[in-house]
Amino acid sequence: MSERVPAAVAVVSSIIIVAYACATAPTTTTNPAPTRPGAGQRVPLTDSARRVRDSLNSARRDSASAMILRSIAGRETQPAESVFKNIKMFKGVPAGRLVNIMNMGFGRSLGVSCGFCHVPGKWDLDDKEEKKTARLMFEMVGTINRDYMSKVPNDRGAAPVVNCFTCHRGNAHPIGPEGQGPPPGMRPPGAPPGSGSGED
Repeated sequence: MSERVPAAVAVVSSIIIVAYACATAPTTTTNPAPTRPGAGQRVPLTDSARRVRDSLNSARRDSASAMILRSIAGRETQPAESVFKNIKMFKGVPAGRLVNIMNMGFGRSLGVSCGFCHVPGKWDLDDKEEKKTARLMFEMVGTINRDYMSKVPNDRGAAPVVNCFTCHRGNAHPIGPEGQGPPPGMRPPGAPPGSGSGED
């Protein structure tokens, strides 16, 4: 029964969030952008739809994290590679901390749930390209911080750092500098230039 509680809380929270988003959604309509046959067009999310998506993904991540933490109870302080299979990036990190890094660091920064990079329940599989990409991008962030950001003069304490949120800002794919929208090819078809929508 205790394993069902987080799932039930996530479901009830999701229903409340969807009801709120529907109640507060703008009532104006816009003309849809022209579609090209077979273009697979995606329309940018409204603010209320984005809040619903983010809340649902957060509830999913929190539920999965709680389930994983329960399954490793008593081993949270052990190195991640001794508790989980196929650990490549976070060797030596305590297993409980790794779960929080995945949830709060990667998941929140990209606005996605665990299933974006992982096969749920089979966390060790490398079946998804997104997981491979995340590993490459984590190496990229480490290189930028080590080779460049550490050399930036800073009289206010520690050197500045970049992380996933620096470019993703809660979107599954990186978006361009503020006000410039996503990089070319990442803007959903029909979205106006500078819309800043880089999500799926």
